[in-house]
Amino acid sequence: MPRLPPSLIRRAHAISPHVVTLLPACRDIPSAVTELRWIKSHVAGVQTPSAWDAEARVARLCARRGRGVPLQYVLGSQPFGALDIKCRRGVLAPRAETEAYALHLAEMIKSGRLPGLRDRALRIMDFCTGTGCIALALYEGLARWAERLSVTGVDVSPTAVNVARENLEHNVGAGVLLPPTEEKSISFQLADVFEDAAMATSFQCDILISNPPYISRKVWTYGYGQMGYSVRKYEPKLALVPGDKAPTYDGCDHADVFYARLLDVAGRLRPKILLFEVGDQEQAVRVVRLVRRNKYTRQAACELWRDWPDVTPEEHEAPELDMDAESVAVKGSGNVRSVLVFL
Repeated sequence: MPRLPPSLIRRAHAISPHVVTLLPACRDIPSAVTELRWIKSHVAGVQTPSAWDAEARVARLCARRGRGVPLQYVLGSQPFGALDIKCRRGVLAPRAETEAYALHLAEMIKSGRLPGLRDRALRIMDFCTGTGCIALALYEGLARWAERLSVTGVDVSPTAVNVARENLEHNVGAGVLLPPTEEKSISFQLADVFEDAAMATSFQCDILISNPPYISRKVWTYGYGQMGYSVRKYEPKLALVPGDKAPTYDGCDHADVFYARLLDVAGRLRPKILLFEVGDQEQAVRVVRLVRRNKYTRQAACELWRDWPDVTPEEHEAPELDMDAESVAVKGSGNVRSVLVFL
């Protein structure tokens, strides 16, 4: 990681010593100032005996963040739409880009812009659910609109499932989520997507969504691109990199094995809509090719969503991507972040 210029440190110190503490993680003054504001707001919301104790707590949290601990772990939570998502070490921290496509999907469902979803009775499966943020956001966004709704989050990590259940209880208690009922339910289950027996017990669904492990072992080891030191040191490899024991598929990169498996699972669950988070455009292209090879999805339409799918693209952001023998629509602005498949 490049060293910080002394001039930058001097400018930061003129604002606050806490900004200097945050700089190694934030890398620029505006980001450090913003995070300091969030940390102070968090501390202000926690009852402390005195102003001195509050300042000492701010200093401790800034020190943790400055060492590279993700802010979500430092504060213990992350806003996600209307939700407050509790975050713990060992469970992937929610990202703003994940929030953007989850909320956009909910809006598209309610507006009737997705073919195949014509009524208000929906069954949704969220694989690799982690904190449960996607499943919970879809439940929050659709529960008042739907006549019947079933949302199920699945993860192989007991820690993740426990955190997801905690987030459900926390947000119901805060009045953000409607309490689950027989007609409108949400639950979280412990299961391995690669175990046929576990998948055989899953019910058919209308929507299959997943933010699976999709980072290559090489990127994880050497930290290329956006895979920074903080992520590799503090966030769970299990949630980011397919395991060494994951099965292999002909013509499929190791980083893409979850997509290949989930497409096979889709053949049994029969969803009308699939939405996968991806790392970049290159991986999105590989996922579309896997869709074309899969018996269940080969005739499906595909669309790529950028980081902010509801934002008007910049002039340089093309509305289509030509690949192989087809043109795939691309919507939104930013980097390509997800692949929508609709049958």
